[in-house]
Amino acid sequence: MDACQTVDADVEKILAKYKKYGPKWQFQLNRYISTLERLKKEIESQSSKPDVFELSSTILQMKLAIKDMSNEHRRWHSDVSRIGKSIDKNFVIDYTEASNRKAFKTDYEKKLLNKIICVHLYRDSKWDVAEEFLKEAGIIVDYRHKQRYLHLNHIVDSLRRNDPKPAFEWVQQNKTHLDAKKSDLEFKLHQIVFLNILNRGDQYEAVLYARTNFSKFVDKQKEIQSTMGMLLYPPNIGQMRTEVIDLFIKDSCLSDDDLLNVSVNVGCSALPSLLDIKQAMCRDVGGVWNENDELPIKIDTGFAYHSVFACPILRTRSGESNPPMMLVCGHVISKDALNKLERSGRLKCPYCPKEQLPSEARILHF
Repeated sequence: MDACQTVDADVEKILAKYKKYGPKWQFQLNRYISTLERLKKEIESQSSKPDVFELSSTILQMKLAIKDMSNEHRRWHSDVSRIGKSIDKNFVIDYTEASNRKAFKTDYEKKLLNKIICVHLYRDSKWDVAEEFLKEAGIIVDYRHKQRYLHLNHIVDSLRRNDPKPAFEWVQQNKTHLDAKKSDLEFKLHQIVFLNILNRGDQYEAVLYARTNFSKFVDKQKEIQSTMGMLLYPPNIGQMRTEVIDLFIKDSCLSDDDLLNVSVNVGCSALPSLLDIKQAMCRDVGGVWNENDELPIKIDTGFAYHSVFACPILRTRSGESNPPMMLVCGHVISKDALNKLERSGRLKCPYCPKEQLPSEARILHF
């Protein structure tokens, strides 16, 4: 972000110069052109003898103006060149040194990546592209995954076509799950139907619909009052429909399993730190990975996706013989780390000053 702001500031300086000098030179050129065209017509018409002094004066002034414009253009060219240098300075062109070239070396890893790409295409409703990709990549995706994405995307398309019926059916089928997470989806769907009726100009029917369907949402009195106020001040229904679609995508977890999106975001978040490592070590970043493909430092990417628990102290994976242990203070480390940190029958948490007995730690099951 800092790099973008730096380059943007240089571009703004150039634009400010152009706005200052551009109209000025354009005005002068138009004035000279008009004068020359007038003198040309006078010469061609031969109705009167042209004013030689005026012609010479105009040509001289034009030569001086063109010289000034040429000098100014040369300075502009220098400033534009500096923008290119600023881009080269603030942005890294080659990112290959900050990547692990062995990440997708085996057939299994390539197949896994292809499946992730295919699922992303299914999520994005690009069915024909996904099927062609499956055929050319020679992989198979579970039929149940296809059906799930097909059904959820069908509901999204129905909402965009202003048909909430499939969404209501899905809400009833998943009501327990939605109630557990205190979702507003069902109320928002009724709100959209209410506004659709209102847009048709039938206020009486809209009020009847509100009385019938809003009465069960006893915990949403303020929202109901706000909705009824829409009778006098109708909102932008297109924007509200978009919000309902986004809420459905969120509550249906349609946006939670996009592994391709997660991978790209994690990579982009980690890239600046990896490039800093490269500069600090003054050598190929690929050399800092060991045979287990682990980084020697922790990089905070804002994501915490792990198929297994990784001990933050020993940097090792948990297992049956080395399970994750939750301390009294709530921090979690591996059993091996707990044994190494034990001193004279006492244990001090490596993250906070809380002291406790090793026996007070509890095995954590994910």
